[in-house]
Amino acid sequence: MFVIDSTVALRVLREDDAAELFALTDSNRAYLRRWLPWVDLVTSEEDSRSFLTTVTEQREQGRGPTFGVLCDGALAGVVGFLPVDRVNRIGEIGYWLAPRSQGRGVMTQCCRFAVRYGFLTLDLNRIQIAAGTENLESRAIPERLGFKFEGVLRARENLYGTFIDHAMYALLRSDFDEAEENLVLAGQ
Repeated sequence: MFVIDSTVALRVLREDDAAELFALTDSNRAYLRRWLPWVDLVTSEEDSRSFLTTVTEQREQGRGPTFGVLCDGALAGVVGFLPVDRVNRIGEIGYWLAPRSQGRGVMTQCCRFAVRYGFLTLDLNRIQIAAGTENLESRAIPERLGFKFEGVLRARENLYGTFIDHAMYALLRSDFDEAEENLVLAGQ
């Protein structure tokens, strides 16, 4: 378990999280469906278990972990890596958070942890985050974390029959190292 602050922690998701993950997804279905194309495919606890099996295999293959976001001890969302490109040392972070836990900087803190994990543990050279161009809440996270906006990927995602554009952000290891050095020099 990785403690983010007094109320937030991250924990690697396990297959025995299927019931809680499904319940969280199911109870937030209408909200999640606004930006996530997989929601309608998750119709049972078994679908959540299948996802957890996939991300467990991904982590065991060294292609990036997926964490459960715990707020006050309860599962509130997910943050993790899409399968890491080990040859090119590129990782992409995806995330979602139930509305009850939003508005307090929880996901920004969790993504900050994932970025540090990606560079310092997975030895990535590039971490990217993509979000629907109209999803301003999600786009604000990489912007707060110092990611550079690289452009728009046209029609990147099929969101229930409508192809939407994504804003692509990236942070390089050299950017991260420079920011870390500046914090040290500033005495933080």
